[in-house]
Amino acid sequence: MKRRHIPIMGFFLLLLSFTLPGYDQSKKSAAPPELIRDTGVAEGKDTPETPVVKERNPKLAKQNIDIGNYYFKDKNYVAAIRRYLEAIEYQPDSIKAFEALANAYEKNGEITKAVDTYKSFLDKNPDLPENHQFRIKLAKLEKKTN
Repeated sequence: MKRRHIPIMGFFLLLLSFTLPGYDQSKKSAAPPELIRDTGVAEGKDTPETPVVKERNPKLAKQNIDIGNYYFKDKNYVAAIRRYLEAIEYQPDSIKAFEALANAYEKNGEITKAVDTYKSFLDKNPDLPENHQFRIKLAKLEKKTN
C-alpha cells in the first residue's frame, strides 16, 4: 500500500475550504468579539490588585533623582516629576526627592501640588532640621497661591 503525502500548504487550503457546521457567516453580529484574558480587570469587572509597595532602596532612589535632575535641567518637568515620585517610592524620607519634586511642580506651574508636597514632607518628618527651610519655601509658595 502506497502512502500519499499531502503538502502542508495544500492541507491548510483543504481545511479552509470547508466551513464549520452550524456556522452561518451571514449572521455576523455587529458587536466585536469578546477578548479572552486571564483577568477581568481590563474590562473593569474585577477590582485591580493592591499596588505593589516597593522595597526601600536608596540606590534606586538616587538613580531616579539623578535622572529626574537631568529631565529638570532639560525643562521636561513632567518626566522629572515622574522620576522624583518613583524615588520617593524607594526612599519615602528622601529630603532631596521631596525638594526636587516640589521644585518641579513649581516650575511646571502646579503650585498647589508643590505646596502639598512640602506639607506632606513636613507631616511625615516633623523633627528634621531641614524643616525650617521647607517651611520658608512653603510660605513663599502659599503667597503665590493667594
